[in-house]
Amino acid sequence: MSRRQQIAELIEQRGFQSVTTLAQRFAVDSSTIRRDLDRLAADGVVVRTHGGAAAPAGAGEQAEPPPDHDPQLPEKRAIGAAMAERIHEGQTVLLDSGTTCLEVARALHHNRLTVVTNDLHVGLEISTKPQINLVFIGGELLPTSTSMWGPASIQQLDTMRVNVAVFGAGTVMDDGIYAASSYAIELKRKMRSIASEAFFVADSTKFGREALFKVFGFESFTAGITDDTLDPIRAARFPVPLIRVTPRKD
Repeated sequence: MSRRQQIAELIEQRGFQSVTTLAQRFAVDSSTIRRDLDRLAADGVVVRTHGGAAAPAGAGEQAEPPPDHDPQLPEKRAIGAAMAERIHEGQTVLLDSGTTCLEVARALHHNRLTVVTNDLHVGLEISTKPQINLVFIGGELLPTSTSMWGPASIQQLDTMRVNVAVFGAGTVMDDGIYAASSYAIELKRKMRSIASEAFFVADSTKFGREALFKVFGFESFTAGITDDTLDPIRAARFPVPLIRVTPRKD
């Protein structure tokens, strides 16, 4: 395996890596690592950041396959439906970015609802439901993603208050929700601050992954929703209720 391949694999597994750390790991100078990262970024394998590179994922989530070509799609659909059942008529709901939150949006069939989101795919899905009011958070488009971020997003959220926030998760570790990139941490925390309560939605493959940046502790959430592949004994050890749902077998 070439050095560039090893660097790409390391960033995919562990998230952000600095130029200095990579230079020490591979015993080469910093300029060599910068060239490697620039080439990987040009190929779309990583996202260049100040001082290093991160995984090419939006809003801190690890890279995910296109929504309709996702091996975890049955699990995510079940999770989305279970979350939608916990949203009540007349509420204002904030939906985070990511494919699992997109399944929540697809499962919303309410007659009176307002949805706030910064994700283009989620926004487009809600736009097909005329009975649901859509509020889209503007800003800058995150690299290689479908979600908005930046000062304009924060300022827009400052004027809002929502009943429920629903967050995706790049990684669920024993002490909270983590992300491979630090891009949208501030935005996610602002989203949580304007919500009366919050849930996270994550299929079982997100549990136990390694990631660098902690976004939330579990004290931020009323509950999490996952699929029934997650071991029930392990699920019971988390300090927040984990609702395990069973995908439909078509």
